[in-house]
Amino acid sequence: MDLGIRGRVALVTGGSAGIGEAIALSLAAEGVSLAVAARRRDKLESVAKRAKDAGATDARAFEVDLSDSKSIGKLLGAVNDAFGAIDIVVLNGGGPKPGTPSKMTLEDWDAGYRGVLRSMIELTNGVLPAMAANQWGRIVALTSTSVRQPIPNLTLSNAFRTALVSALKTLSLEVAKDGITVNSIATGRVNTDRLRQLYPGAGAMEAAAAAEVPIGRVATPEEFAPMVTFLCSEAARYVTGQTIAIDGGLTRAL
Repeated sequence: MDLGIRGRVALVTGGSAGIGEAIALSLAAEGVSLAVAARRRDKLESVAKRAKDAGATDARAFEVDLSDSKSIGKLLGAVNDAFGAIDIVVLNGGGPKPGTPSKMTLEDWDAGYRGVLRSMIELTNGVLPAMAANQWGRIVALTSTSVRQPIPNLTLSNAFRTALVSALKTLSLEVAKDGITVNSIATGRVNTDRLRQLYPGAGAMEAAAAAEVPIGRVATPEEFAPMVTFLCSEAARYVTGQTIAIDGGLTRAL
């Protein structure tokens, strides 16, 4: 199926590993010009090479620190110089410090805000003018099931990912007339470094998933890529303002 995005310029942050890497390679197979961004240059170069092999029109690696506004601005400028205006952006980044509310300092709250909420708003604001001018754009944010059902011990994630989804939902109403769609993915238990950090110990992650996820297992990053790629496509032009859970049935919300 041709998703109608060959030659479009796509930026995937957090693209050096995990879900971001899987999405980047899936978009590459659709023939986009791909910018993968993260902190780890060596990992990014490997992803960019495999993206070219997968069918990307072009693919390049860009370093970025999402907690640093100057770094985000430099990233957007560099991608624009390399490829032209960004048509597709996948907002993806690492999770904030875990912990209960009483254990979070104001400095922790500030760091969570910068990394999870402000950075994604900065990226979004940076791509919107060109998308509006071109009357076409796709914005997809990778968040968490915590936006539907708060997760114990993930105070900052619960707060700031929910705020991001709410902000993007509001944005979707504003920019729909400009041909821009804005959607979010509520990610469930997926085999990434982040989940291994939250469930340390041999077999702990798998045991938790077996007990709590109706499908009975942890997801692979590749299981997220098809849905995100579809939302980035021409075929999804009538889908906007949605938060779609990919969680094996974990959340109980309707």
